[in-house]
Amino acid sequence: MLSRLSHKELLRLATKAAIPPLSPEFHKGQCGRVCIIGGCEDYTGAPYFSAHSAALFGADLTHVMCELNAAPVIKSYTPNLMVHPYLRESGAGTAPMDKIQGLLDRMHVCVVGPGLGRDRAMLDSIVDVLEYLAYKHKGETPVILDADGLFLISDESYSDKVCEVLRAFKPGRLVLTPNVVEFQRIKNRFGCESGAELASKLKCVVVQKGSEDKIWYNDSVLECSAKGTNKRVGGQGDTLTGIIATMLAFSRATYDFKIWEPTERLEWFDLAVLSCYIGSSVTRECARLAYEKHGRAMQTTDVNDRVGDAYDLLLGKL
Repeated sequence: MLSRLSHKELLRLATKAAIPPLSPEFHKGQCGRVCIIGGCEDYTGAPYFSAHSAALFGADLTHVMCELNAAPVIKSYTPNLMVHPYLRESGAGTAPMDKIQGLLDRMHVCVVGPGLGRDRAMLDSIVDVLEYLAYKHKGETPVILDADGLFLISDESYSDKVCEVLRAFKPGRLVLTPNVVEFQRIKNRFGCESGAELASKLKCVVVQKGSEDKIWYNDSVLECSAKGTNKRVGGQGDTLTGIIATMLAFSRATYDFKIWEPTERLEWFDLAVLSCYIGSSVTRECARLAYEKHGRAMQTTDVNDRVGDAYDLLLGKL
């Protein structure tokens, strides 16, 4: 169904089927509680950009769960995010799983991987997080795997266990957002020839980032070729994951929690795919707007700061 719709039709569908209206009847938290899980001492920008874009796109409450020494840095970027220093690198003690699980219990969507790094203690904690969401929460909490979160799928130390855990998520509740290199590694791990085959094996949605973003699901593909810019900045993928996370949170508010009555109803898998398409479209529009103003001097902050403007231009008047 979705692959037959035009770009404008897909944008319009999102407003009718997924994005809750602003209503005085809603209370704080109903329209999205998002957690970005990542951020080590060396990489603090990625989780910030992901969380910041989620908040700018409209998530009610946005959290960052990060490594102990990364927390003060991320907190210094803005007071708008809630930052939890629960992860630990090797030699820095044990991660407080009771606090981690308590936070996960309150979340509607989790993004796993931005700025995570390759420290083994950090990666072990992420495996514990995925297991908790897959089994304790019965695979219902949508998870977006990005960056070093995707590394767990292809690394021989973790791959078998992690892939077993990922298969426990309900269909369409898992989203992978690989770049070209990550996409090839994951395909090789599963012996897949295409993104559709990979999506089918994990019952997930795969967002293959590139000059055209390809969104693979079941045996289908939805392409987003909306205008962006040839200027590339590190962190643009983090803006993408944050927007997808908020769209998935909106979709849960609509589909799982039924806080409003949409004018068009979609099944969950279609909502997940549509969330990824909106994430791609808005991120491309952010990049276009940022380049239009800054040219080659464009930085990730310039892209991230355009999320609200891009929302208004693409979705605000539909």
